[in-house]
Amino acid sequence: MKRTLLIASVLLLLGAGCIQVTGTSQSGNDGGLWASADKGVHWIQKSSIATVGVSRAFTGANLTAIAFDPSDAKAVYAGTDTTGLFYSYDSAASWSEASTLGAVHVNAAAVSSADKCVIFVATGNRIARSRDCSRTWESVYVDTRTDASVTNLTVDFFNASNVWASTSAGDLIKSSDSGASWFAVKRFDGSIRQVVMSAADSRVLWVLVEGKSLWRTADAGATWTDLTPPLDKFDSVFDPTVLAEDRATPNAMLIASRYGLLRTVDGGASWRPITLLTPAGSTTIFSLVVNPKNSKEIWYGTGNTLYHSIDGGIKWTTSRLPTSRAATSLAIDPLDPGTLYLGTTLFQQKKLF
Repeated sequence: MKRTLLIASVLLLLGAGCIQVTGTSQSGNDGGLWASADKGVHWIQKSSIATVGVSRAFTGANLTAIAFDPSDAKAVYAGTDTTGLFYSYDSAASWSEASTLGAVHVNAAAVSSADKCVIFVATGNRIARSRDCSRTWESVYVDTRTDASVTNLTVDFFNASNVWASTSAGDLIKSSDSGASWFAVKRFDGSIRQVVMSAADSRVLWVLVEGKSLWRTADAGATWTDLTPPLDKFDSVFDPTVLAEDRATPNAMLIASRYGLLRTVDGGASWRPITLLTPAGSTTIFSLVVNPKNSKEIWYGTGNTLYHSIDGGIKWTTSRLPTSRAATSLAIDPLDPGTLYLGTTLFQQKKLF
């Protein structure tokens, strides 16, 4: 359900200058999680940790994951890059720290669709599982390649025993017993950046390979279709790329890249461009979401701006982000499509010319 959001090195063309993003930083207190109740017009920082006597918050953290409990939409999980995992049971009004997990880098998080106390977290080259609502954790998968990392986690909403994970080494793996054992489904030629499970059919998976290709299966991995050929005619379509499912339209998906925005309504067989305010190749899109009840309502985030369309991309409105950080994650509240959650990352920048 959640992909790794930090981009170690990417070129941003901002106006007339060229800036190289060389890494991430954690200075300042304008990070953590932000929420908007009016579709992104106004934002409130939602990073306060519930404590007695001492005020605490994760406002300095870069956010790497936002996950919801499928059985309780008020339960939200926020993963960070150096301070571990936080969870809220009141729609982000207050947070608790998964302290026994440790101050780890969270690559992804997912909650069981059958048991709200079963949580999976990807950190480094391992997957940790809690079966008691974040009180204790156990490792259920460890990649022997220490330079590999687990990049995505997805729990099957139809059968919660099925858990999917991907790695930076290109492995798509699966557990059919809620994490007790794992097997390889397919090996791709490159790091798997994102795995999206269709909200209409859990057997349908989209797999995005970093900088290279896009694949789709309609039978839970038994067979695969390479969707790269119809995308190759668009320049920089895999540099970098973000997927967002259009849940209101069958077989629809949006893809954001340095080219811009593309949309398919036939499962990836063909794609059409969505016209943006900025020319192709001029903006890096870090995050993308579509209203699950309205295909025409789209948001995407860049290094300093949030873009919003209510007519499928014919017209756009823009607003400045409430933070100096890049909008690396956007999520829509499962109970209210008008409420957005924003996760950000502070990139270290070096001017080249």
